[in-house]
Amino acid sequence: MTATFPEVLVPQAISAGAFDADDADVRNNLGLLGLLDVYSRDSRYRLTVSLEPVDPDARPALWNLEVEMEVCADGSVARRAGRQLEYSGSAPGSHLRKLLANGELLGYLMPGTAAAAA
Repeated sequence: MTATFPEVLVPQAISAGAFDADDADVRNNLGLLGLLDVYSRDSRYRLTVSLEPVDPDARPALWNLEVEMEVCADGSVARRAGRQLEYSGSAPGSHLRKLLANGELLGYLMPGTAAAAA
């Protein structure tokens, strides 16, 4: 594993379409936490994405996005903190699925990219 493992593997796998949003397990915890968990199409990787509010009382809420990818063969894990994003819904896990399905998730992980969500 190299020092650039998380910086290279996570965006590379997401941009290559390794994950199918329809196969994702999504959890919404009372609008306070959103989780997306999905294995790659070839079962080589497991992607877990979380969305947590910075301040649950603020409206519109600012949320922290974090990504973890496991290489199933050897158990190595890459973790990346994404950008903060605005989200004002009650189903953050479902919103993560939408970001993955629309190819927008990668934009929140790349430096210099900022976006807001409704």
